[in-house]
Amino acid sequence: MEKQQTKIKKVGITGASGNIGSTLQEGLCKDYELELYDINKPNLSPKSKFIKVDFTNKNEIDGIFNGLDALIHLAGNPHPNAPRHQTFQNNFLATSFVFEEALRAGIKKIVYASSNFYHEAAIGEKLMQPRSRLITIDMPPSPISLYGESKVYGENLGRHLSYRGMQFVALRIGWTIPQDNPKIYGGDYMRAVFCSKKDLVQAFTKGLEVNTDFLAAFAVSDNSRAVFDLTDTKRSLGFIPEDNAENYF
Repeated sequence: MEKQQTKIKKVGITGASGNIGSTLQEGLCKDYELELYDINKPNLSPKSKFIKVDFTNKNEIDGIFNGLDALIHLAGNPHPNAPRHQTFQNNFLATSFVFEEALRAGIKKIVYASSNFYHEAAIGEKLMQPRSRLITIDMPPSPISLYGESKVYGENLGRHLSYRGMQFVALRIGWTIPQDNPKIYGGDYMRAVFCSKKDLVQAFTKGLEVNTDFLAAFAVSDNSRAVFDLTDTKRSLGFIPEDNAENYF
């Protein structure tokens, strides 16, 4: 049963100084009151509050989410080849601490930065066999790296939160870069999973607005060389990407 939707006004962003965090600060600051969290100070939006925090330290998290309506959780080590202990600390342990504190604080919704690495092996297979079927949102996870496994873990933990009364949206993000131009990197992988900044902001906005118990969706542009089937994402999230990686080449 879907929960009664409440207006989202005050939104926290963990990992706010990173690549995606910087894009969301700029894209969401006009519509939401933002509270930013990171171990490094980000470029602040004029009205945004910043709290310096290490999410691997549980003592630093106590009480910091009080008063938020929703939380966008981006914080973590984004490198698939990072040492195992770093991924464990920043992606598994810290995510557990953040979600636990969000539940205690009475946050209504978490929008979680999952990743295309949730389907890591399936993407590789699709790129090698372009005529094979597109990857759908309900296909089983196929992570290869510990980073990919951490995203599966985060989504499963979010499913648990949804059973405890919190709305949870997991966005399996493609590849978004500061330059916002896939031609800089090129390659089949980039052309398949590119997500422009405009499309990224739209996906997270829809994630904050959608009324759902639990929802997983893709956050990628409408790329001609697609590996993902966006049919269910467009229907359930209301996300209609506007950009296409091929338009940059």
